[in-house]
Amino acid sequence: MAQTYFGSTLRTGSDALTDTTDGGFVVVSQTTTVTTAAAGTATSATITIPAYSQIINFNVDVVQDEVVGGGTATTIPVTIGTAAAGTQYLSATNVFAGGRVALSFTAAQLAAMADVSTNQSVVITADPNGTISTTQAIIRLTVVYAQKV
Repeated sequence: MAQTYFGSTLRTGSDALTDTTDGGFVVVSQTTTVTTAAAGTATSATITIPAYSQIINFNVDVVQDEVVGGGTATTIPVTIGTAAAGTQYLSATNVFAGGRVALSFTAAQLAAMADVSTNQSVVITADPNGTISTTQAIIRLTVVYAQKV
C-alpha cells in the first residue's frame, strides 16, 4: 500500500488563511500490530508520532482471536506508553474477549495525549497472564492524531 507524505502540516479551511486565522488541521493515523507469544511473554510494537502532534484517540482491535487450547492465559492486558509496558497513554486493558476494545483514559493520560512536543514513540505492549499454546492473538493499534505545526 502506498503512503502519503506531506512536507509540512496541511491546513484546511476556506477564504484566505493567515497565521491568526486558524483553518484547523488534518487528522491522520498510523497503524501497527502486535502478536502474542506462545510462552506468554510480553511483546511490543512501536509507532513514531511526529513532534507537535495531538493524539486524538487510539483504536485497539483484536483482529485474530487467541485460542488458548492447552495454554493457561485467561487475560491479555495491553498498555500503551512511550516505551514497552509504559502506561502514559493507556493503563492495562484486557483484550482477551476480542473485537474493538472500549478504552478509558485518566486525566494525566489525556494531558499526555494533548501535546506530543517531540518525535515520540508510541508503544503497545501485550502481556498475557499465561501461555497461549494454540493460536496467537493479533492486536492492531491505530493511533489517530493531528499534527499541529
